[in-house]
Amino acid sequence: MTQKKALDFTFVNSLMKLFVEKYKLTKLLIDFLRAPPTLHRFSHSYKGMWLFEFKIMKQLTINASARNEIGSAASRRLRHDGKVPVIAYGNSKEPTNLYVDASELRRTLKAIGNSTPIVQLAEAGGETKTSIIQDVQRHPITDKYIHVDFQQVGADDMVAISIPVHPVGECSGVKNEGGTLEFVLHTVHVRCLLKDIPEFINVDVEALIVGDSLHIKQLAPIDGVAFLDHPEQPVFSVAK
Repeated sequence: MTQKKALDFTFVNSLMKLFVEKYKLTKLLIDFLRAPPTLHRFSHSYKGMWLFEFKIMKQLTINASARNEIGSAASRRLRHDGKVPVIAYGNSKEPTNLYVDASELRRTLKAIGNSTPIVQLAEAGGETKTSIIQDVQRHPITDKYIHVDFQQVGADDMVAISIPVHPVGECSGVKNEGGTLEFVLHTVHVRCLLKDIPEFINVDVEALIVGDSLHIKQLAPIDGVAFLDHPEQPVFSVAK
């Protein structure tokens, strides 16, 4: 009888473990399906640190036209007509003065959201270049766009760029101890080729308890990507 009970317990325990694993897998699948359709590769690090790596950027294109006039007066006229002055520069080209449509810029930035700001900059009568939106200036009162800087990058260029980090899951310290998850960093600095730039990095924080911090060195490695921040730099922490 005792042996039968032990066998029953082992069977139930196995079923419980299977249920938990299926739950985790289901949650992971839901996160996967909710992700942008550009998912290229997925990697996993043990001890509660999950990293989802979105290697191919959303193919967002923004159209630009050459500016025949430069200066503050010319820029004001452009803004009055619903245009935004921009400059495009890169390692292998002289800076180019362009303008983009303000509404198209707004839609593009909204589509980028909290992801790495990489777009295809299509110059009228010229080539379409992969570009990083490096700086967006807005009016302090009206919040309208004033000026944008685009850094054009080639396939062989090593790029230093900030990548957004997103926490995934509810911290044990928040759920069970009344703590607060704090963002020490909203982005991490990396260096890599264009093809290796992650769109963002999702990190599972469920295992963190009050007093814990998650550091740069705990992020799962990404092929072709070097983290530039100090390994001991905290990314997230849980405080009481």
